[in-house]
Parts: sequence; structure tokens; C-alpha cells
Amino acid sequence: MKNVAEVKRAFAALPERVTAAQIAEATGRAHIQNWVKDPAFPGGEKDHGGRTVYRDRDKVWEWYASQSFSRTDRSGPRDLETKVISAQPTQALLDTSELAELLGLTRRAVNKYPDRYPASETKDPFPPADADGKRSWSQVRAWFLRKKDPMPKAGEGGVRDWADVRGWLLKRADDVSTAVDGHVYLDELGLTIGQRDVVERARLARASETSVPVEWLAEVLHLEEPGQAQWLAELLDLMDAGHDALRPRAPATAQQSRRLGPTGLAREFGLSPETIKHYARAYTPEKTADPFPAKDNRRTRDLAEVRSWLLRNRKLRPAEPNESAADA
Repeated sequence: MKNVAEVKRAFAALPERVTAAQIAEATGRAHIQNWVKDPAFPGGEKDHGGRTVYRDRDKVWEWYASQSFSRTDRSGPRDLETKVISAQPTQALLDTSELAELLGLTRRAVNKYPDRYPASETKDPFPPADADGKRSWSQVRAWFLRKKDPMPKAGEGGVRDWADVRGWLLKRADDVSTAVDGHVYLDELGLTIGQRDVVERARLARASETSVPVEWLAEVLHLEEPGQAQWLAELLDLMDAGHDALRPRAPATAQQSRRLGPTGLAREFGLSPETIKHYARAYTPEKTADPFPAKDNRRTRDLAEVRSWLLRNRKLRPAEPNESAADA
């Protein structure tokens, strides 16, 4: 996102009628989809029956200049906690531009966090980006909230009082966000933002040599189905090792581009073809907010998308960092 002076200069160079792509480029955004939803945002017209919508440049500039994020005296990071708590993204994974837009920051400001809080220098680093440059929103949210609410300090002998730690772990456990379609927001692990906050705090507590019983953690998170406590234990072990359970395994680019049919997917994940077909029939867009990945015209599905779906729906345990599904 550019500062207001840069945007003003960019608008001055635009024609009188502008497209969404031109507006996005002039303002340093990836897109303007959220702006278009604002009733006050200038409407447009299609040219000669075409599909491209054109808007009045000056009206768009007036709208932009009136927004809080364009002010030179904007409050910036001082209001981050309020913005983080009230934010309601529609996606579980966000890139730098989307995070900046959601929080009213510049791209540069967002990029400073991983530089200031790297894993090599702190036990609580800024959440890492995946191979596509995207970060988990619920993980980022939990990180920002911990900065305003640090873990209780250790007492004499370096031991933290469990009652204090327990209260801190559960501080935001009841947080629930509802997506625009009315469904409860679930992240890439299938957890609510409150559940993920507890998991992330537990990870930090364990990194700080404070024991957090997995059985107790599974109980307070209401993970009561068979195998869920074991799934949680394995997930925390990966976090302790500094690995994100859903980050693509090497080689990432090759794996992400692979598309397989039911038999190939079954072989990849150690399942039966009938199980893959069952998931495809049982988890459709009509029945669930998190449907099984769609097939293409060749009846194949993206391997990385299926892996993420299986993990967040707890149909597959997180693999060890050097373990491939074919070796399972």
C-alpha cells in the first residue's frame, strides 16, 4: 500500500475514467474487492456492452482521500489490538497485501514484523509465510494479541504458577468469529480463532519450559472425538520443532503442481480409493462450509489442497518434517 502522496501522483497520471485494475495499481493494492462492497464507493458503467467497469477517477480519489487509512495522521499500530480483535477475514490464509489491508497498515509495516521477530532470535517469532507467501490469519491474530498479553513471569526457581498460566492460556479461548456467509470461521487446521489462540499460547509455554498437559488441552478445546488428542499432541510436537504442519513438503513447487485421481491420492495418503470417493460425496458445497477439493475435467484433484483438507478435518495425522506420504 502506497502513502497518500504517492497515490495522489498516481491518480493524476490516470485517464478520467478508470478500471478496477488501474485503481488497484495506483493505490498499491492487489485488488479493490473490499472497497467495491462499500456503498459509498463510486459506482461505474460498462463501456459499449463490454465487461469492464469504468469509474470516474476524481470521484474515486475523493473517496480514497476521505478514508481513515489514507490520512497522514492515522493512528497506525497503536490501534492494532482493536483492529485485530474486530477483523473478520473471509480467508484462512492471507498474503502481505491482504494482511496490510485488513489491519490498515502498509505492506512495508507488515514485512517488518518477521524481520524484527525472527525465529533465530525469539521463542515467539512472527508467524512464517508458506510457499505462496501467505500466513495463517488465526496464527497472526494470536501473535498480535500475545504481544499485548505476555505469558506470566516465572517465580522463584524459574517455575511459573500453573493457575496463572492456565488463566493466560484460556484468556481468549471463547473468541469466535462468524464469516460473512453466517458460518463460524475455521482456520486451516479446522479450529476456531479462540481454539487456535489457546494452541499458540500452549506452544509458547512449552517453548518456555512450562508443561501443558495435552489431555487437559484437548478437553478445554472440546476435542473429544477419537484420535483428536493424539492429533493435537503431534501438532504441538511439530510446533515445538519449529515446523508448521501445513507447510508444503519439499520439493514444494513440484508437489503443489501435482494433480491426482482417487487411486493416486489414496496411494499418496495411505487411504483406500473408496475413502477418497466417500469424502468427495459426503463433503460437498451443499453440505458443508469446508467441502472436499473439487475435481477438474480430468477427474483429478490438487495434491496440496487435498492434503490441507485432510489435515484440517483430522482425517490425516501431521507428517514429520522429512516424512513423505508415500513413506507412511
